[in-house]
Amino acid sequence: MVRRMPNRRGSIAALMIAIASPVAHAESTDVGDEQRIAARDLAADDAFTPGIARATGRGQAFAVAAMTWNGAATDNETTLDMIGELRVFGPVRLVLQVSKVFDTARPGIGAAVQWLDEQKHGVASSAYLSFKTEGFSEPEGEIEAVLSFGKYLGPLRGTLNVAYGQDPEGNERDGEAAAALHLEPIRGLFAGVVGRYRDALGSRKEEVIRDVLAGASATLTLGKIGVTVTSGIAGVETKTSGSMKTGAAGVLSLGAAF
Repeated sequence: MVRRMPNRRGSIAALMIAIASPVAHAESTDVGDEQRIAARDLAADDAFTPGIARATGRGQAFAVAAMTWNGAATDNETTLDMIGELRVFGPVRLVLQVSKVFDTARPGIGAAVQWLDEQKHGVASSAYLSFKTEGFSEPEGEIEAVLSFGKYLGPLRGTLNVAYGQDPEGNERDGEAAAALHLEPIRGLFAGVVGRYRDALGSRKEEVIRDVLAGASATLTLGKIGVTVTSGIAGVETKTSGSMKTGAAGVLSLGAAF
């Protein structure tokens, strides 16, 4: 059973303040442009697209809060997730997140490293490794590894994520693939499509066997701020349902570059 912690909201606020704090800006091998990075640069890397991990490590820090409504989930589930990245040194970034803020509130911490550069290798790529707990008062959780690849295809920018997660004992596990494709018809406005598929990989303890999301997405940026709207169709299959239930889904996210 997941137990809620009374001061959870205060912990969440402290977490996001830490992401944005200028004091937390650790040393960087790249200054100047990295410090002046705008939301438009991050949006081009799909940093503000919910459910997509970016392939590059540009910028000092950013944070995103995303509200998701899933008509295919039980009771038309609505969740709030937050994630942020902070450059520590060189290509290494600290990754902080809290999923389902107003429900089970699962915090996570990890690191990301950009190991491929598109100009040098033809494709950009970052590797992520994080640990997500079952709650603020629960030490148990899941270890997740993600590989993100990004590439420009003419005016189109594509991002592909491949992820695998499991608990330390290996009793619960899941795999996920997600992709986004967009273009910039007007400076600061990005439009495209996004899709995600997750599978429990035969795990007996996972209640959700598989789920999917596909839709259209648009991001508007202004200075340091980016707003993303995603609308589409979701599907969820649970142990008790026996088949996949589908429904409308939508995501509204607000992001900022620091």
